[in-house]
Amino acid sequence: MALDFYRPGRSRLHSFDARAKLILLFPAVACFFLPVPVWTQLPALAALGLLIVASLGLPELWKPLRAIGPVLILICLLTPPFTRGGTPLLSVFGFPLVTSKGLLGTLSMVTRFAGVTLAFVAVFRTMEPEHLALALQWFGAPYALALTLMLALRYIPSLGATWRNVQDAHRLRVASRLPSGISSPRRSPSRWRDSLPVLTSVLIQAVKGIPALAVALESRGFGRGAPRTSLMSLKTGRCFAVDLAVCAIAAILLVAPPFLLRV
Repeated sequence: MALDFYRPGRSRLHSFDARAKLILLFPAVACFFLPVPVWTQLPALAALGLLIVASLGLPELWKPLRAIGPVLILICLLTPPFTRGGTPLLSVFGFPLVTSKGLLGTLSMVTRFAGVTLAFVAVFRTMEPEHLALALQWFGAPYALALTLMLALRYIPSLGATWRNVQDAHRLRVASRLPSGISSPRRSPSRWRDSLPVLTSVLIQAVKGIPALAVALESRGFGRGAPRTSLMSLKTGRCFAVDLAVCAIAAILLVAPPFLLRV
């Protein structure tokens, strides 16, 4: 599997204990849903951005923001006209198009979406799938649930890469049928008609991989009633205690300042 959601690295965030990262994910997400002014949440958003840049690099900060870009654009376009209250900032023919309350509401929703996205990226992009499975089992989750989540994180990016490869193959096949020097004729755009052959090919590739996955799971003992063993183990002792202490401090820094600044 060449393309996993996990990206290897040697940063401090990569070496942070998986259980502590899952615990820290809750306050990191919750701080963006607190009933506090949006300007008190911006430092948490900036801290998450700096953490991703320091641990994964600047391109890894741009990718998730680009993925949710259409949603953020829709929020910016639709929220201000439908939010009343506050001081009118922009009026068209006497109709208040943008108000101060609408602008603050837009900024709050954009901050919330971006913050939650970056929080999940910071955690799961730096966590090995095997460590995620072990951490979920440590919290008491069934092995089947941990395995399902791990396979999803592995195969969803792989299916995306397969989709792009099949698209390129179909384009090359169409181009190879044309005489040299003649470009493909322009057709009226039809997403469904153009995507159906690609979707069929991707579905065939996915189904062809099921027997190999089933054999691999069977060889690992999945479905047997005997006690399971683990090839890997999570950190214990002082390292785990230090990571939990750092997790507690980070959680306090994320949740407490908005309330203190509000007071």
